[in-house]
Amino acid sequence: MSTDDNSRFEPRFFDPRNDVAFKKVFVDHVDLTKSFLNSTLRLEGEKKIKTVEFLPTEQLPRTSESKKSILDVLCTNERGFKYIIEVQNKYMQNYMQRIQYYMSHLYANQLKEAGKYLHLKPVTLLSVLNHSIFPSQINYLSFHENIEKESQQSYLNDMSYAFIELPKFNKKEEELETEEDYWIFMMKEATHMREIPKDAPEEVKKAYEILEKHTWTRDELFEYEKSKIALMDDMDAIITAKEEGKEEGREEGREEIARKMIKDKMDIEKIIKFTELPREKIERLIQEEEPSEDE
Repeated sequence: MSTDDNSRFEPRFFDPRNDVAFKKVFVDHVDLTKSFLNSTLRLEGEKKIKTVEFLPTEQLPRTSESKKSILDVLCTNERGFKYIIEVQNKYMQNYMQRIQYYMSHLYANQLKEAGKYLHLKPVTLLSVLNHSIFPSQINYLSFHENIEKESQQSYLNDMSYAFIELPKFNKKEEELETEEDYWIFMMKEATHMREIPKDAPEEVKKAYEILEKHTWTRDELFEYEKSKIALMDDMDAIITAKEEGKEEGREEGREEIARKMIKDKMDIEKIIKFTELPREKIERLIQEEEPSEDE
């Protein structure tokens, strides 16, 4: 069933973008991780990932901001190529700088294991974003790597990026065709679905089944809710800080106007009425603007 007119029903599936649900789907099920990577990275033929081994995410650099907003899985394939799947749950102003640091850190740290530059393996980041970061002409799934400007050939291709901008993905259930479509649709719409899409590939159907609420233990439900609340608290803190910053900026602007009015010898009542600042603050500003006895 489609996602239309779902405002009154109790969600059947948990949100795969939640930390606990995300790891329950991808970390606990190698076949789903392999399917997700092969389809969304559009790997074909010999390039397809045949095996996946999960690596400790302690290898990834952490900041106080990324710990709260980013969910990630780090894995390697049979050739030693490393893949990061991450979900970015909030807008970060410095996101582009962070992911390049993120990738270069992981790439460079391989030398501790390999010892020689020739043994360095490619690293690919697949980032699922709950917001758009590129202009509208860039598709919902985009691929980025270093290329030589004139020939458009890639020679420095050990670090590559793929981005799924979920707000740009507007396909409805009846329009889904590829495995890629079904995975991205699930990431965006799972909580709005009443039924598993009947034509979904088996791996995607399995992911929906894992996300079904009635299959979770009490402890898992608790961890899911705790993760959801932590993200909401973090988002509220950001909004509050922004609003406080706006208000602080507005007050500073009113004070500057008041100072100019004081210098023009305007009546205090008019200054209060115009700036809406408290009388006590206006009187303090008047004292600050008065010349000292030494002048």
